[in-house]
Amino acid sequence: MKKQAFVYSLLASMMALTTACSSGKTDGTDSNDAKPADNNAATEVKKQPVELVFYTPGAGYDETFMDIFGSEIQRKFPHITVKFLSAGTIQMPDLVATGQTVDVLFMSIGQGNMLTTYNYQYDISELIKSKKFDLNHLEPSSIELQKGFANGGMYGLPVFTNTLGFFYNKDIFDKFGVAYPKDGINWDQLKELATRMSRTDGGITYNGLVMSSSANIVLNQFSVPYIDKATKKSIFTTEKFKQAFNLLTSVALLPGNGLTKDTWALAGQQKMFFQDQTAAMMLHFVNTGLTTLKTQFNWDIATYPQLTSNPGVGPQSYPTYFNITKTSKYKEDAFDAIAYLTTDEFQTRMAKKAMLPVLKDKAKGLSEFGNDVPLLKNKNVKALIPDKYAPSSLISSEVVESQSPGHTAFFEAYQNVVLGQKDANTALREAGEKYDAKLAELFK
Repeated sequence: MKKQAFVYSLLASMMALTTACSSGKTDGTDSNDAKPADNNAATEVKKQPVELVFYTPGAGYDETFMDIFGSEIQRKFPHITVKFLSAGTIQMPDLVATGQTVDVLFMSIGQGNMLTTYNYQYDISELIKSKKFDLNHLEPSSIELQKGFANGGMYGLPVFTNTLGFFYNKDIFDKFGVAYPKDGINWDQLKELATRMSRTDGGITYNGLVMSSSANIVLNQFSVPYIDKATKKSIFTTEKFKQAFNLLTSVALLPGNGLTKDTWALAGQQKMFFQDQTAAMMLHFVNTGLTTLKTQFNWDIATYPQLTSNPGVGPQSYPTYFNITKTSKYKEDAFDAIAYLTTDEFQTRMAKKAMLPVLKDKAKGLSEFGNDVPLLKNKNVKALIPDKYAPSSLISSEVVESQSPGHTAFFEAYQNVVLGQKDANTALREAGEKYDAKLAELFK
């Protein structure tokens, strides 16, 4: 099976509009003004050839970008030649230092601060208006997130996304005669089920539920980040953050579902589910689940658990945006290209390869999801996208820039609590204090 069937970018992080793909003019001529001498039918003016350079600081696209994106843009717009650069060929600082032309810079929202750090940002609001591009066709939270990030403007368009998924091992449920998780499950029901599945049998310890704690805190349903955007200080000791933190640590504190010094970190929890097959359920990034799960056991998908206080709302979305740079000489052509990537036509083609679309219409976006991936046949793929995403917490470049030291502080607090070394209040206070010291240094 080709690698492009499962391509996604993590951290990172996995689309529709047919009315927005008219190509920009590069020669100053309106195509509606050109008419043949012998009839009244309009003919399209031949557009001047242009080369659009796409770049991403993320890894993993060297072998797949042209197949998934570049060739499709060239097919749709014959006058456009696509050139792709990646972090595998040149790093961002070197890209800037050498003056290398970049027309479209694409990255997940978790890398979004790089756009402004290197001064590539360009507000495409006027292009959206002049091209009559209907943002309402796209998933609302991905648009609101971008507007928040761009101070009310738009630096780019979302093309695909990622979110949290709920994967489970059917073989373990069958072994113990327990019914599979159902769509619509809430956190209380999930924790009850995890307790039932946590046991020792035949000398083997089974954990009911494991997770990527970092992924689940970043895309938490409380929509709380690590820092206060205004003060640029830790919010680890606020009630809202405590709610998100305590929900995750409570899973590891369920009877029989405890973690050890060898299993509390991401690698250990992943190993229990993917390799050892001793964990019944896992909460992780969708793209990680889809790229890691093969045929090692019988698995399926259920909807991510809901909060009883906020039913119908899933985790946050983690979109990847294609951004037109301020240095591009072909902004209209670049806009036409990325607008095409959000059309129903392209989004469907991409979804077939198991990349999460960014359509507002969930049913349309998932109607053919994974059809090009035999492994996903008969899987509950409709459960991968919630009916409604939680509002994003990654609302500014400062919030994104603070993620790395925030992860370190979160992991320290999480480890101390799940291993029973400190109570949550103490762990969060101490980790928050260390984080504030890092933030003061970061934003001085």
